[in-house]
Order: sequence, then structure tokens, then C-alpha cells
Amino acid sequence: MEPFKLMDIPFLVFQKIIKLMDIIEVFEMSQTSNRIFACIKYSKRRIQPIYLFKREKGLTIRVVENQDVSSEFAIFLKPEYLVKDVLRQLRVKDTVLGICEKNEKSMTCYLHNELKEEDIDSQLVDLFNYLSDLFNNKTVTVWLRPSHIATSSFLFSNLKFESCQLIKIIAKSDILSNDSMSRIQEIFKPTIGISLKCPIEENFGPRSILNLPRLYIFHARWLTFDDLLNMECETAHLRYHSFTEEDVKKFINHWMAGSNPKLTHLRLNCFKLVPNWEHILEGIEYRVWDEKEKKKRPRNFKDHYIYRVEKIDCKNGLDFERKSDGMIGTVMHQSDWIDFFVWHDVQF
Repeated sequence: MEPFKLMDIPFLVFQKIIKLMDIIEVFEMSQTSNRIFACIKYSKRRIQPIYLFKREKGLTIRVVENQDVSSEFAIFLKPEYLVKDVLRQLRVKDTVLGICEKNEKSMTCYLHNELKEEDIDSQLVDLFNYLSDLFNNKTVTVWLRPSHIATSSFLFSNLKFESCQLIKIIAKSDILSNDSMSRIQEIFKPTIGISLKCPIEENFGPRSILNLPRLYIFHARWLTFDDLLNMECETAHLRYHSFTEEDVKKFINHWMAGSNPKLTHLRLNCFKLVPNWEHILEGIEYRVWDEKEKKKRPRNFKDHYIYRVEKIDCKNGLDFERKSDGMIGTVMHQSDWIDFFVWHDVQF
């Protein structure tokens, strides 16, 4: 029996085969020849923004398809603390990496300890540019530490991306400065959101992040009530803030009067006790959610992230209507947070 020759089949059949394969298989097939790479590229396998994660213990680049983590593929670049047997080599443009570990969703390449940061960033750049070309997707999300912002000039200036959707800055001790935040905004110009899971410089000032659709701030004490009212976010998760139940009451009343027209979800943590809803909703006609009610909002609220969707059960929420446009608002307490949801396009 003659071997099956993939390149001899019609392109439409080839395209269907590519779309049925795991992402890691598509990547490995692309390594076999320039012709195969071109055919895969023109098959237009759709993926989510390419994820870059720069941290102390190594670098990660990940491809995810259709907000489905089961379809992901990741390459880990780690410092070489122990001698590892190389399974085979990975060649991407000018970069040659030794694959030392591999499973059905990822491969790990160990880097020489003596490499300079620019050399390591160069390898990440080559991998990103290769994957973005292969999958026709030049959008990116970036995770990094505050200390890496000043040392990543090569990475920032050589990534061939067209848009950045999310910046996530994460650290336990590194402090994010005003200058670093301004620089990262200027370089990447995120279109969807910023997540700050790190300590923040005193008198933190870049208020422009409050205009992005999505915002997560772990240390949010620098935010004022005026910031809360004037932000144009669709979704905002704020931890370790200075807001009180009285602020929640004032915020809801301002929303009832028409403020924060884009808001869909505000989450405020650090409320361990069940709030005094009678006081917070004083003067506002509200009702509990009733599954048998014909005209009602859905039970579950869907919070859309870059790579996944979170479904939040709002069965125990209290609903009220904004008279000016019939918009439904819902407040709910769960665990240690207060959630405020706005059900756009749903009316009583």
C-alpha cells in the first residue's frame, strides 16, 4: 500500500483536516517544510489572541482556540537548572530550541542559564512572530512583572503585533510606578482591558485606564468615589479598595439617575458581612428574582474574558429598574464581595 500523500489532496480537504487536528499537531506539522507552513497558513485556523507570559521562572507563549482551554497549545521556556535530555530540536526562524519535555498540549524547552535577557526575549519574539504568521492572528495579550517593563525593550520593540487586547501586570512585591504604567500603555495600547495584580506606587495617577472596557485592580485604595462615577468600564473588579456600604448606596442612586451608561458588572471585594440592603436600596423599588416570572432577567450572568466565559448564578440577587430607560440592575452579596450587574437589552 502506498503511503498517504497529504499534499496531493485537494486544498479544501486539506483545510478540513487541519481544522480537525489539535493545535500542537498543526504547529509540529508546520515545521516540516515551507510548503506545509504556507498551506496551513492559508487554511486560516482561527485562534484567540496569542498569550505571552514573562516571569522569573521562564517565559510562556500559548495559543488558545475559541475560548476553549481544551484546544490550547503552550511552549514553556525555562532556565536550565538541571541537565535535560533533548528529545529533538525546534527551529523557528533564527532560533533553535531543544525540546526536553512534551505532552499532548505543551512542550518545554530549557534555556541556558547564562543567556542574557535580550537573548531570551529574542527567542520569545521569534516564537510569537512565527505563530502569529502561521495562524493569521497578530493580536496579543501580555502578562509580565513590573520589574520587567524597564528591561524588555527588545521584546517590546520587536513583537510584530497589530493590536493588544489585555495587559496583566502581576507580582507580590514588585511595585508598579506611574512611569511604568504610562510606558506599557504607550507601547501596547490595550483595547479591552488592564489587570493590575501587583502593589502600586503611592499617588498612582494614570486615570486613562478607567476608560478601558475591562478593569481588574487588586490594590484599589487609590481610586476615589469620583473615579468610580466617571469610569467608562463595562466590567470592573476592585479589591482592597476604600469604598463602604454608603458608597455603594450612593453609586446605585447615581446609576439610577443615569451615570455609568456602559457598565455591565461592578465587583467590590472586602465585604465579609451581608450588607444592609434595606438601607442601600432605600427609596428604590426592588424585588427578588422569581424563576416563574414571565418578564424577568436571566438567572445567570455571563462575564466574558479573553479566553473564557464565567457564568455567575444571580438567583439570590435583588432587582430594580431604572425608570428612564427600563434598564434592570441587580445587586448581590456572595462570599466577601458585592456584585452589581446591569442587564442591557433586558427589561421588566
